[in-house]
Amino acid sequence: MSMVGNIIGHEIGHAFDTQNSQYDGDFNQANWLNSEDLSEYGSRQKCLIDQYDNHDDPSFGRNLKGNMTLNENVADMLGIKTAWMAYKDMKGVQPSIIGFEDYSSDKLFFHLRALTWCSSYDTHTLSHQLKDVHGVVNFRVNGIHSNMKEFAEAFQCPIGSPMNPAKKCTLF
Repeated sequence: MSMVGNIIGHEIGHAFDTQNSQYDGDFNQANWLNSEDLSEYGSRQKCLIDQYDNHDDPSFGRNLKGNMTLNENVADMLGIKTAWMAYKDMKGVQPSIIGFEDYSSDKLFFHLRALTWCSSYDTHTLSHQLKDVHGVVNFRVNGIHSNMKEFAEAFQCPIGSPMNPAKKCTLF
């Protein structure tokens, strides 16, 4: 559920990014958010932009551009949240996985999502990544997970730690 749900949720999440949220169900340009909601949503998106701008990536430092990656970061946040809600709806007693008997199914959910982003960098990848509309892998995992109280609860991250900041970005 973690991997497939996240991919499906990510693509659905694009309906709420800065481009696609300007269209109605018939693909006609329309503001379906009233001005108050649009302002609030803009503030929430700004939180995500600022968080990405200030993310200290091990490979890139703080050369990241939150405006450029906003739509993908929105989709990532909504994707993991959608996958999490679907997982919790279907979760019953989960059989343990050999070698991971001490891990809760909640921890495994987040581990599996993180595994989808395992990759290595080379010089070409690094220069390309700074021009890509997708966030850097470290942020797509740690940055997005750090905004989820469910992650902090599963891993018992203390409030104020890097993976459980006191200020989290939420979209809805």
